[in-house]
Amino acid sequence: MNRLHSKSVLALVGTVALLLMAGCAQNLMMQGRKLSTEGEHGRAIEVLKQYLLEHPDRPEAWRELGAAYYRQGDLGQAEDALARAEASDPLTRLYQGLIFEAREEYPPAISAYTEALRLEPSKETARLVRVHLDQLIRKNINRQVAQAVSGEKRIDVDSIPPNTIAVTDFDGTHLSEENAPIARGLAELTAADLAKVESLQLVERLKIEMLMKELELGASGAVSPEEAPRLGRLLGSNRIVTGSVLGLGEDRIRLDGAIVSVRDSSATLPEPSEGELQRFFDLQKDLVFNVIEDLGVSLTTAERDAIEEVPTESYLAFLAYCRGLHYRAGGLLPRAQAAFEQAVEYDGGFGEAAAQLESVQLAQQPEVTTADLESALSEYAGLNGRWPGRDWRLTWLLKHTELRRKDPKRPPSGAETGSVIVRGDLDAQ
Repeated sequence: MNRLHSKSVLALVGTVALLLMAGCAQNLMMQGRKLSTEGEHGRAIEVLKQYLLEHPDRPEAWRELGAAYYRQGDLGQAEDALARAEASDPLTRLYQGLIFEAREEYPPAISAYTEALRLEPSKETARLVRVHLDQLIRKNINRQVAQAVSGEKRIDVDSIPPNTIAVTDFDGTHLSEENAPIARGLAELTAADLAKVESLQLVERLKIEMLMKELELGASGAVSPEEAPRLGRLLGSNRIVTGSVLGLGEDRIRLDGAIVSVRDSSATLPEPSEGELQRFFDLQKDLVFNVIEDLGVSLTTAERDAIEEVPTESYLAFLAYCRGLHYRAGGLLPRAQAAFEQAVEYDGGFGEAAAQLESVQLAQQPEVTTADLESALSEYAGLNGRWPGRDWRLTWLLKHTELRRKDPKRPPSGAETGSVIVRGDLDAQ
């Protein structure tokens, strides 16, 4: 048994030696990481390049080189290095997002951050990215709105794609104060249904909301047929869908829609829908199909089935959802959050309410800057400035290695050869 144990020790010593030899090169990459996070970007780049001369196929090294170039401010070199990193690594995507954002190229930055979230980074990193992404989306839309308004005279209507469509809020001024938010909710769900038609390109509701505020067109969010052509030009939408909701007694409503052409200011009026208030989805679905018919769009079976799906059967959940939309439009985010929470309590499967709840929660978070993201990426990658010493591999190996002695009754597998079982990630990646 002692002889066997001696063999195991010799095997362990041999393994340690191999690891230490392999660790020299690996430590070179770690040195580059450490230098970069400490602000010595030039030295970091030299060290990482030296490592890559011997290990050109290590994607994490290209990622670290790209990160070092980014911190140095050399965005072109950073982009080139990251192009050779692992595309399925969320860190790679996040650094690419930072590069695009530094150039104020917001759409590709938004795409990169979105892809990083799909690749599931750490929980805290994902939280920060979601908050920052929400803020960046709003910043991008604000810039688009400002550019459209300032360059309104230069807008060429003929250049607007013919399949673009925007759904504005419906007019609910003829409803009781309690039921007025229903008009906004019906418009929101109408937009969601039209977005299911692949041949149509929907303008984001957030962009419409921001433009309405920029133009000071009223707190209701409703658009008259006279205002619709200008709004469509500024939104880059070929047609505007708007409407109104009229109360017919205590428990009945009428839903009227209008499709306004931005090119010639003509308006098409789909067949109105009328019915019981608590059967609101029947009315809303009728309007959607009437709009689609008037647009001359042919639906696939899958698209028709998707539109016919009802997001909630709960009238109380829908009312709470509508109140949340009303409060959000008025900037009352805590009250909007409470309303959306109530909608989800009434119907846990109400996906639209859950999405709105997450949106207002993100909108209330403190600002997350690119500097905050950089710090989070450093911590996520283990780059917090506290690096292990040269003997870290030996410490790791002793902790994760099992020396198995021979049991005279039941010899364990591998004991006769003095094998060492090593578990873990030797590259510390």
